[in-house]
Amino acid sequence: MHHAALPLPELDQAARIALQYPLAEPMPYSHYRGLSLSSHFQPIFSIAHGRAVGYEGLVRARHADGRTESPATLLAMPKDGRECLELDRTCRTLHMHNFARQASGHAWLFLNLNSQYLVSERPDIGFTRTLLRATGLPAHRLVIEIIESEVRDQVQLKQFIRHFRELGCLIAIDDFGAGHSNFDRIWDLEPDIVKIDRRLIQDASHSARVERILNGLVSLLHEAGCLVVVEGVESEHEALLAIAANADMVQGFHFAKPQPCLIDPTGVAETFARLRRGQQWQSGKRSADLQHYSRGIEGLFQQARADFAAHQQFAQSSALLFSDPRTVRCYLLDEAGYQVSPSVYPLHYQQRLNLRFAPLLCGDHANWSHKHYHFRALKQPGVIQVSRPYLSIADSRMCITLSQTVHVGGLLRVFCCDLDWQDR
Repeated sequence: MHHAALPLPELDQAARIALQYPLAEPMPYSHYRGLSLSSHFQPIFSIAHGRAVGYEGLVRARHADGRTESPATLLAMPKDGRECLELDRTCRTLHMHNFARQASGHAWLFLNLNSQYLVSERPDIGFTRTLLRATGLPAHRLVIEIIESEVRDQVQLKQFIRHFRELGCLIAIDDFGAGHSNFDRIWDLEPDIVKIDRRLIQDASHSARVERILNGLVSLLHEAGCLVVVEGVESEHEALLAIAANADMVQGFHFAKPQPCLIDPTGVAETFARLRRGQQWQSGKRSADLQHYSRGIEGLFQQARADFAAHQQFAQSSALLFSDPRTVRCYLLDEAGYQVSPSVYPLHYQQRLNLRFAPLLCGDHANWSHKHYHFRALKQPGVIQVSRPYLSIADSRMCITLSQTVHVGGLLRVFCCDLDWQDR
């Protein structure tokens, strides 16, 4: 195949030069310091739609003898901000021409801009507008990716983002969750899409704690009005974690590697359908595991509750539960959610209490009405409620809570028992 070389544009002429390359030419490439630069595109898949909805443009560099050069080495070649911006514009021009030459439907093109040099060099902001006109690519199909932690001049960055928005482009924050990412930047910049750094999904595949962090992060980004892409998905397990976290899109080698041509792999819809079924099965299994975990102690719980109703000796009644080593504390709440008994701990757990959390260990007069185990027990009197695992403020450990109403002395109380639930 013949390739048309795109000459390296001068900064003050880049917009004009970009107009000189008609879309009739197939798959152009550029030269840069003895290297031949070409475009590769990695699909970004919608989990719900089961198909590619966007492609990230990635640069590939090759020597004249055919040897490849790493993108990191290429991006380290510029000596100053001006040269960095020059390379950045060369890559953008290359990717947009190559993307526009291919059938892409309504898919987005994700382009990573070096926002640090966009700010420091304060270049002509008409470059992207002219490039859009030259390629015929509608602005609403261009997603501008920035790494927010790179930029110190927040005011100038916001001006550039405003410019791209006025063009009609979408804004994405890349590598969120890595380095010095801050949520205040999310509130301030209001991106349309946030791409979560690949390190987070990798760590989540080995740690239930990080998995919970990932779930919470996706939920918080959704509350901020952002769509979420999980990057770096390289295994089925990681794909299931991304789906369980309620991410909107995924990107990674597990689904497709970057290629010069735009691809939407055959059978990918079936792959996502299978993954969604797998995640539903895992969710059902987790719920069944939780029920199985608590079922073995429900008999003891009923005995302790009945003993308390009969004798009104809370500590004595709670001790019936301590024969099960999973029990970590018992406590009694009133209808308003106030704790009306001291927390009672088994001896084996007292020895493990972390005194660093001593201010929180005493639950006297604390109010737990905002907790699901309290209001669910009141909503269904006489029925044992089993909470989902959560972090207990009492000792900063994961637990689940069994709760049930009980009548004593004409008063309605909620009998509660916490079970240890470490990362299982």
